[in-house]
Amino acid sequence: MNGKTEQDRCRLIAHQVVTEFARDKVSKALYEAVLESLDFGPRDLPSPADRDWMRGAMATPLRDATDAALEVLSWSVGRTLEQAPAGLMDRFERSHSIEQLAVD
Repeated sequence: MNGKTEQDRCRLIAHQVVTEFARDKVSKALYEAVLESLDFGPRDLPSPADRDWMRGAMATPLRDATDAALEVLSWSVGRTLEQAPAGLMDRFERSHSIEQLAVD
């Protein structure tokens, strides 16, 4: 395990998976899913105040769902890499160790 704890490895995986780019992509995908499922047209929300309220009301659920999705994704990727053959996780750690030191 190269002196690293499971928590250290989880942090490394999370740092690689949970990026602002990933957060933006997941959030946009969830936003599109909400738009498709709620299907409010101009006749349903004719006033700018209604549309503004709806956008504001959806911000918190979208942020919470994005955070949860990325947390589960990083955990799942970490678990998968832990089962990788022939020291793959150790090689992954070594290839990202300098990057990790710069962040800490």
